[in-house]
Amino acid sequence: MDRKSEHGFTLIELVVVIAIIGIMVGIGVPVVNSWLPDYRLKSAARHLVSNFQRAKIEAVKRNTNVVLEFQPAAFSPGGGVGSYLIFADDGSGGGVAGDDIRNGTEPVIATVTMPKDVSLYNTNYASDTTRFNPRGFPSAAVTSHAEMRNNNSRFYRTSVAPVGGIRLEASSDGVTWKN
Repeated sequence: MDRKSEHGFTLIELVVVIAIIGIMVGIGVPVVNSWLPDYRLKSAARHLVSNFQRAKIEAVKRNTNVVLEFQPAAFSPGGGVGSYLIFADDGSGGGVAGDDIRNGTEPVIATVTMPKDVSLYNTNYASDTTRFNPRGFPSAAVTSHAEMRNNNSRFYRTSVAPVGGIRLEASSDGVTWKN
């Protein structure tokens, strides 16, 4: 049989291709691992912006105050610290409406805990609580914010203006912020 007419790959060709794939995976995995904390942080920050919008809409829809209650925590390199709760402060089930405290059976709209590699470490809201009134305006008379970070020295800040505008800002040092 003539060897020139045979089709297929030799064992050496297959070993070379597998070695190249192994090298590419060996280079790619550390890159993806360093990228994941940044992705998780940006995702958590966008989720917070979305939940601020949701709280505004729910306040108007329910015709009651909707409160965001933050539980910031000290930064942890592994993340997973800090959380927030969104609830309708409508006084249901024996609660007190408009007191910015979840009591009675006031309905919870969302409970969010920070994911791995993300820390919700700071807010400048009074008592770490803000609310939207039935017209969709926030309670704060000045621009207020909540800040998150990861262990790659990346920071995100979600700001709410007195007229209800919501803005997401990024920083590499936690001091200088940009849109």
